[in-house]
Amino acid sequence: MGITQGALAKASGVSQPTIWRLTKGEAEGSRKLVDIARALDINVEWLASGQGEMRGTNGLSAADKVKSGTTVAVWGPEGKTSEVVSTPNGARAKKTWRAYVLDRNSGCSEATAGSIVIVDTDVPPESGDLVIARVNSRVSVYRYLEGPSNGFLTVDDPRLPAVELSDESELIGVAIFLIRDLRR
Repeated sequence: MGITQGALAKASGVSQPTIWRLTKGEAEGSRKLVDIARALDINVEWLASGQGEMRGTNGLSAADKVKSGTTVAVWGPEGKTSEVVSTPNGARAKKTWRAYVLDRNSGCSEATAGSIVIVDTDVPPESGDLVIARVNSRVSVYRYLEGPSNGFLTVDDPRLPAVELSDESELIGVAIFLIRDLRR
């Protein structure tokens, strides 16, 4: 279909070894067939059993789908980088989305070192949301809490005080996807 196993793995959220085992016939099936079918824009029943139509008449090719709006630019402390990441399950990226790769643990158990966090810079935060913020020139993940003024940034350790959003701290965006490296 004009798509590499790596690109399909990124677009579907399924590991590349699983994609390889499925294509080689070494796996009977996967709980992720729906995600794979969605990324390829094909019928899940056809993918699982070969029955029925492979795709509707108005589907995009898998290569076109991966190229058109399923990547997000990676940002760092200095701004936009030349890197991109694929959105999970082939989600169509918006112009207000940014991706950040955490170089160290954030202090929030959900966002460990190596995690990729995709944020929407246009979504207003609500209490309890994970957000990306810049505090003293360091970009990291925090938990947002509503407050009397601009709100507060916290982490899981109750011994650390909440940081009030101010001129020294900037809320960048609300986390909408969190992709963890479970080996860390």
